[in-house]
Amino acid sequence: MSKRKSSALVFFALCGIAAHGQLQVNTALTPQQLVQDVLAGTCVQVSNVSFNGVADPTTARPGSGSFTNGGATNLGLGAGVILSSGPVGQVAAAANSFQSDPLTPSYTADADLQAITGVGIQNASVLEFDFVPNGDSISFRYVFGSEEYPEFVCSQFNDAFGFFLSGPGINGPFSDNAVNLALIPGGTTPVAINTVNSGTPGGAYPASTCAAADPNWQANSQYYVDNATSTSIVYDGLTVVLTARAVVQCGETYHIKLAIADASDGAYDSGVFLEAGSFSSVPFVPELQPGPSIVGNTILESCLELSMEIQRTACDLSLPETVQLSYSGMASMGEDITPSFPDELTFAPGETSVTIPFFAPVDADGPETFIISVEAIDCNGDLTTTDFEFVIDELPPLELPTSSATIACGESSVIAPVVSGGFGDYQYAWSTGDTTTSITVSPTADATYTLTVTDLCDATISTTYPVVLSPAPPLNMSILGPSDLLEGCENGRVTIIRPQGAVGDITIDLSSGGSATVGTDHEFPGSVVIAEDLFNIILDVPTLPDALIEGNENAVITGSYTNACNQTVTASVEFTIIDVEPIQVFANDIAAECGPDSLLVQAVVTGGVGPFQYEWNTGAQTSGIFVPLLDNGQVVVEVVDACGNEATTSALIVIDCDVIIPNVFTPNADGTNDTWQIEGLSSRSNTVRVYNRWGQLVLDAKNYRNTWGALDVPDGTYFYEVIVDGKGDPFTGHVTILRNRW
Repeated sequence: MSKRKSSALVFFALCGIAAHGQLQVNTALTPQQLVQDVLAGTCVQVSNVSFNGVADPTTARPGSGSFTNGGATNLGLGAGVILSSGPVGQVAAAANSFQSDPLTPSYTADADLQAITGVGIQNASVLEFDFVPNGDSISFRYVFGSEEYPEFVCSQFNDAFGFFLSGPGINGPFSDNAVNLALIPGGTTPVAINTVNSGTPGGAYPASTCAAADPNWQANSQYYVDNATSTSIVYDGLTVVLTARAVVQCGETYHIKLAIADASDGAYDSGVFLEAGSFSSVPFVPELQPGPSIVGNTILESCLELSMEIQRTACDLSLPETVQLSYSGMASMGEDITPSFPDELTFAPGETSVTIPFFAPVDADGPETFIISVEAIDCNGDLTTTDFEFVIDELPPLELPTSSATIACGESSVIAPVVSGGFGDYQYAWSTGDTTTSITVSPTADATYTLTVTDLCDATISTTYPVVLSPAPPLNMSILGPSDLLEGCENGRVTIIRPQGAVGDITIDLSSGGSATVGTDHEFPGSVVIAEDLFNIILDVPTLPDALIEGNENAVITGSYTNACNQTVTASVEFTIIDVEPIQVFANDIAAECGPDSLLVQAVVTGGVGPFQYEWNTGAQTSGIFVPLLDNGQVVVEVVDACGNEATTSALIVIDCDVIIPNVFTPNADGTNDTWQIEGLSSRSNTVRVYNRWGQLVLDAKNYRNTWGALDVPDGTYFYEVIVDGKGDPFTGHVTILRNRW
């Protein structure tokens, strides 16, 4: 008896389809159809299908569906069943979308999933069925994906799934002594967010959480696919195509539960893709060995040597076995596959696999199917032929996106292009001499960097990356206080602010323009330094008096700063220097007749800047003073203006008084009439001579000031001669000295 069933894609009706790019999702199939018509492959009979504990062959259930894949994704599976912790119709969206919708109602009753995650679960999708294998083992292929990647790696949001197998000869820790088949290859660790990822914790979550799930968790990154740039699968991260396997007993009834759920909370959905027709129990399975030109069941044409491994799945390996191979499809053996595959393989006792090396040369004939038909005797003694379909396709071209950056002087730019296409193992050659995947540059002028990438098959592509300097930040200068300055009186003040981004001590070069002259009208430094710890500096601009009447002048102060990139920025401020007439002071002279009154001497100021301060030699501090009309003399005044400039002048006091000479005085020390008091002499030059009766000179005084007390002569009558400037002839007469009065 001969049975033939194909493991190639099973065709089913596509209704209720969500399509984005190359992935199409069908939400209309019932759980019975998903298992019987899509998932089940060769040499198994399935029955008793249920979903979330309910056997309902007529209703499609949220959280489940089927998919087909056109190949332009990271999925690696051509078609199959999808189970999700959210609505599966949203899975076929770009990765920059976001899937985080709950299932209604949320199913949380699966203890086996909760045991795997270690926390509560929500939004579970649990597909179960019984099956009878016709072989000694069962296997199927799958891919796990999640929106929890990469942000929540090593967190409590450890979304997980499980394939729980129970039945004869199975003895495990889960319900009905089931074992979990969704394991890291070659180990016993469940596949989950915290066990298969990029090897880096998300956010601030501790790596210890992942290490607790699997001490070898970082090495598992070989099974992780970054899907962040996908245009047709919403999950940000995926696993590579993995295979679940188990040894079973031929003809016995087994039960398997395929389950997935959100862990801890109901946000950020996860899903598992199960390959169509891969749930099978055949004695021989051809599998492509992973490599840079292998994407699931797709062979990319390349220069690389590839290999097909024919795996022997029978339990009894003690006997030799022979398998017959035949080939069909669009691909031509010997042209699209070289060298040609054999028509027969013989497995020696104990031998579990045979490897067939081959090449898929590059040509231009587009995608072609390559079908391997395997004919063997199953565990029931029946001759079974199983078809395995592969696709030979052209390599995605090597692509190297370009970009540009604009940076400020002193900043750095990271150029980190993402290479795609080709065969990976990219070699990088930058125009800087670097060979790293990215470079950090800090140009001091506009620059262009070139990258040449070479892939594993020596295909090359080059792209340029311009980096442009943004304009230098402005130099800020402003005037503190007034911009109109009185010449020689007021100083200008300018604040200069450090340009944004400038570090360390910086020098501001200064220049002066306008009609005002440096050194004559104002002082000015050639440069100033803003110290590294200062935000700004204040510059004084003193004005100078020039004693010239020349009108107002302007002074333009310009600062310039040149940064490390030779970019120069300037700023200017302008002062008006207001001309000030030099200060002068004048006072009126007085010429008057002697008398008891007084007259005003007034200081008159021209030029300078008021208010003015006055200081007379009399001690007065007013603009004018009154002088008595008694004596000749001189008064002096000093005037200081508001700018500190000084001017001095004097006024002559000329008093014309009569000369009155007394003819008697009484020098008896009684305080009255003790000296000879001649009126009209105090302000005039004079000569006074006194003679006794014998003609002897007893007093000869120049500029007599009424001080003679006759202490050295006796009482008596004496003769005098008084000569006064301006009075013509001398005054003569006699004076009597009486000490005891009369």
